[in-house]
Amino acid sequence: MLIGLYLAAAEAAHARLTEYDQAAGDGDFGDNLRDGLRGAHARIPDGADLATETETAATYFLDEVGGTSGPLIGLLLRSVASAAAASPSDVDAAVVRGLTEGTAAIQRVGEARVGDRTLVDCLAPTLDGLRGTAGPIDWTAAATAALAHARATADLTPRMGRASYIGKRALGTPDAGAIGVALFFWALALYRDPASRDALPDPAAL
Repeated sequence: MLIGLYLAAAEAAHARLTEYDQAAGDGDFGDNLRDGLRGAHARIPDGADLATETETAATYFLDEVGGTSGPLIGLLLRSVASAAAASPSDVDAAVVRGLTEGTAAIQRVGEARVGDRTLVDCLAPTLDGLRGTAGPIDWTAAATAALAHARATADLTPRMGRASYIGKRALGTPDAGAIGVALFFWALALYRDPASRDALPDPAAL
């Protein structure tokens, strides 16, 4: 189950996510992501397909999770759910399309652009790389790229949200939301290829 894998990653990375968000935000991103995934996971029926589990998680995040992260992650998961429902036989293409549409929705709602030091700085460049890939998607490579993009936000001065008030003082610490999205790609890699675990980084070390 994809959401179960995402939850496991969020639980392992909780302390690090909290540390990063305390440096430039309210310090609650780790709690919101972990607790949101716990609540969503508890509502997913046994044997659910990808569309059902991501739609269940999207609804939980949109309705139950506070802060900025809840609605944004909810939008992302809802777009994945819609794409998976429309193309159940082509999971990889559906996930890429859903993430692309979800990123566009996040940018419309939050008005974030690449370079603003938000989760978009992980999503947009990772998806650019996936759309340029010929043949089957290497989700392990995608997860590795997502992590690199997320870590690179440590070099960006924040221009959105609470972090924008801190400005250059946030430099040196990656954006917690971007790391949270990298964890989703980590879960996707393991979901699509369970044998990839040894090639993936430890979420607790992100």
